[in-house]
Amino acid sequence: MKGTLLILVLFASALAIHSCDGISKDASSRTYEDSYASTGGETMTDPNADSVNGYASTSYSTESSIEQNPYYNNSLSTGDEPYPTNGLYGSDSQITIRTSANSSCDVVAIVKRYGEICADAYIAAGDSYTFNLPNGQYQVFFYGGKGWNPNKQMVGGRQGGFVANESYSKDSPVNLDDQGLEYSLIPQPNGNFTTEQSNPNEIF
Repeated sequence: MKGTLLILVLFASALAIHSCDGISKDASSRTYEDSYASTGGETMTDPNADSVNGYASTSYSTESSIEQNPYYNNSLSTGDEPYPTNGLYGSDSQITIRTSANSSCDVVAIVKRYGEICADAYIAAGDSYTFNLPNGQYQVFFYGGKGWNPNKQMVGGRQGGFVANESYSKDSPVNLDDQGLEYSLIPQPNGNFTTEQSNPNEIF
């Protein structure tokens, strides 16, 4: 591949979801900031409500009830595409995403172009995935969590989502021209990248 490789290393656990290595003991105190170590944004104040910030939310008040969810230990395979896309063809540029082996949460990476999802992939904890894309401007979103429910209704009529420890983040739009872009979703003391928080309405 000609061109350059841009490497962005995640700083201060922007997507290393704090509660993925253990269940949050008090789901009602979770905020986007807790999940992302990001600044600003909305706080999820009532996780037992039918909707939070305009989207459906399923919450559990105790550790045991989360673990009893029939989908709690369910996952997809790395590279599976959980959501339909409009599909882009070409391999001029690449976006690679690496996840932490020290996390028990998986990630769905969602690539958008012109505001539409053009590619997505499920990435298991400790794994990586590379999108091959034509040159252009893209924005990458990260939807993380534990336990995949293929029947969960998401915003915009999409189906499939995590049952616990959900988190939403994004990077700024990037222009790729015969380049490779790599995201390492691993906390680094000298990382050069911090994701911004996002939400289901923006991602889906």
